[in-house]
Amino acid sequence: MIENDLAMRLSSESVSSTPLYLNHIATYDWLIALRFGWVDDGQPERNWREVNASFGYLLDSPDGVAVGFKVLDFSEFDPDDPEVEPIWSEPRFEVPTLGLQAASAGEIVLATRALFGEHSTINREFFDRAVELKGEEALAHWLACLQAGDSMAHFALGYTLLELGRLQEAYRHLRYYTEIAPTGAWNWCWFGKAAAEIGERDEAARAFRTAITLERGGVDETDAPELLAALGAG
Repeated sequence: MIENDLAMRLSSESVSSTPLYLNHIATYDWLIALRFGWVDDGQPERNWREVNASFGYLLDSPDGVAVGFKVLDFSEFDPDDPEVEPIWSEPRFEVPTLGLQAASAGEIVLATRALFGEHSTINREFFDRAVELKGEEALAHWLACLQAGDSMAHFALGYTLLELGRLQEAYRHLRYYTEIAPTGAWNWCWFGKAAAEIGERDEAARAFRTAITLERGGVDETDAPELLAALGAG
């Protein structure tokens, strides 16, 4: 999330009635409430609108419509703090899991706490278990995570399928993840690996170059330079 003057609050033209998918990650103390199929990972910084250091809305484009929000330090977040007063107005969302329609972010925060308390949502239970496993066991849990609605599972599902030799399936999931999380260097690096494995050398080279470009602008350091050199396409 990036700093933004509150004068740049979302206007009534940016109201969204789109249903949100809830992802409560108790281990990190985060609440991520986004349009189904979206992830907070790998989003352009210019698409975030910060309310304070803990709360930000994600837009579908720099001047677009809000597709949800993310709350850091969720257990300590005070929705009644005057600093975050804007979360009680627009934009408003539908949240089927909570039985809410046209709800403000403030209402969603309170309802999520009442329903889930300190517990993670079920997708994260599958996610946390999957990271402890390998091979087919990990695959089963990543699939369960994805089927529970968490699109972040596409990434881990992709590299797990790749390690299991299921190349075409891995390629599909990793390619898709670069589309929904376009600024993650590792997302592009793993997609490049999958493309290379199925013989799509030009596509792999483009993916590795994208990863290298994103590395230079961020903190993720991948093995894309070495992979690109090994591909003979430096």
